[in-house]
Amino acid sequence: MNNIEKDYWRYYVQIEYDSPVFKIVKDDKDREKRINKCCFPVRLVDWDEYNSIAYPILIISPTYLTRRLELPEEVSLFDFVVYKHIKENSIDLMEKMFTMAFREPVKGMLYRHNGQEEIRFVFESDTELYINRDNYLAVREIMMAQSFYFDPIVGKNERSQEVIDKAIKRIINTKSSDSYNMESQIALVRSELGERDWYNYTYYELRIDYYTIVRKENYRAIHVYRVMGSDVKIPDFSATNEAHINPLGEDVVFKKNDRNKDKY
Repeated sequence: MNNIEKDYWRYYVQIEYDSPVFKIVKDDKDREKRINKCCFPVRLVDWDEYNSIAYPILIISPTYLTRRLELPEEVSLFDFVVYKHIKENSIDLMEKMFTMAFREPVKGMLYRHNGQEEIRFVFESDTELYINRDNYLAVREIMMAQSFYFDPIVGKNERSQEVIDKAIKRIINTKSSDSYNMESQIALVRSELGERDWYNYTYYELRIDYYTIVRKENYRAIHVYRVMGSDVKIPDFSATNEAHINPLGEDVVFKKNDRNKDKY
């Protein structure tokens, strides 16, 4: 356990379609140690259940604690989230979330830290998986990336949050509903890629495949326009996949020349 917890803030994240995320951490002698024990992208067949459980948990961010609740930066996000679910008698939701992400049974329990008086909470499995206050931020970051979750914009008070939420709602309402239609995305991917092991196909895979196909089709259309004389810029296929771009980030919600941005 101690080796796994060593310097968890220095790590390398490699997300693959249907492979667990590998982390490279350094022990107390500055030696790299590869740990093949982290979360998988969630299978598409499990997505609806997982999303309903994981999203409300994972979007609670350090910024929310410090900016909205005005808690000291020293307050552990893990301790806050765990206490919230213990108080609501819903710690089983966190167990379910980690169980689905790591694809093995995960249980939460209290233990005495290093034999001292301090009592800590930890999620663990029978295969030496440990999630606690020391590594939760790193695990959360990976789980959010695999699910294309983004930290929400946090207002400094309720009034500010109302303004932000209204701006976000306007953006969502102006977008085509088809942009968020998973059925249409699956149909497009299946028509392009043919038969797959759809039972083990992941949500991460779907999003990357979908936006790659859309980018390819746009690329073809642009070449047609250029042949017809239109001066359309050719997109860079090596650019960040659109799935990784926050559609409701500050640069979208607040225009670059929005002077009111700092008020919120």
